[in-house]
Amino acid sequence: MLPTIAPDTTAADARALLESHGWSLVGTGDWAWVLASPDGTLAARVTPFDPAFRLFADAFAARPHSFVVRIDDVVPLRHRGYVVVMERLHPADRDRALRLVRSLGVTSATDAPPPDDVPADLADHPDVVDLRRRVEDLLADGARRYRLWGGADIRPGNILQTGDGRLRLTDPVFVHGPTVVESIRDARAERLADFSRADLEDFLRIPAFDPGPGTDALRAALADLVLPEDQRPESCRPTS
Repeated sequence: MLPTIAPDTTAADARALLESHGWSLVGTGDWAWVLASPDGTLAARVTPFDPAFRLFADAFAARPHSFVVRIDDVVPLRHRGYVVVMERLHPADRDRALRLVRSLGVTSATDAPPPDDVPADLADHPDVVDLRRRVEDLLADGARRYRLWGGADIRPGNILQTGDGRLRLTDPVFVHGPTVVESIRDARAERLADFSRADLEDFLRIPAFDPGPGTDALRAALADLVLPEDQRPESCRPTS
């Protein structure tokens, strides 16, 4: 059902290829586009660059979890872009989503905690206890890897559900994109040492950056920026 996608395909070309095979765009976030399969059972999340979701996808593709979106495949694209093929999900009942967020008890960097009157009635559920531990491990891994790690993004909007109503956590962690933007704009190259120039060029191709003068100015600032990789011998520079 998924067309063959070569590893040097750009995210834009991957979207076009999927659409030519009957996949349809059903959502656009800051970092990725989501397309649904022709039969509506699968989703493909396409991004030119999103290191946080890649950490999440790799961790849970290898070891699935009953409260996490089922990930069927991670297909590499050009540089560090990729397509994640996963089960198709739908908006969840907000009250049930709030209860799961409250039960997980992981402090989100992006949203206020659920109100105190929301019951944490799943807090002791064995699968929720296990998920809490695994999310904490994922947060620690991201913090070790990235200076501009954002932390947890566990909120009702990132809780979806299957067609038969089973809750699924999606997209629970993030790299702090606004600080990446500020660092490019303000020539703070030392803060960008975890990323190659190709990474940052692809970052400026995610959906958050509409075509126009603002994005053009950021691309020009990046072109003028001397990154840590530019000061290393060529043999020691990061590859994408």
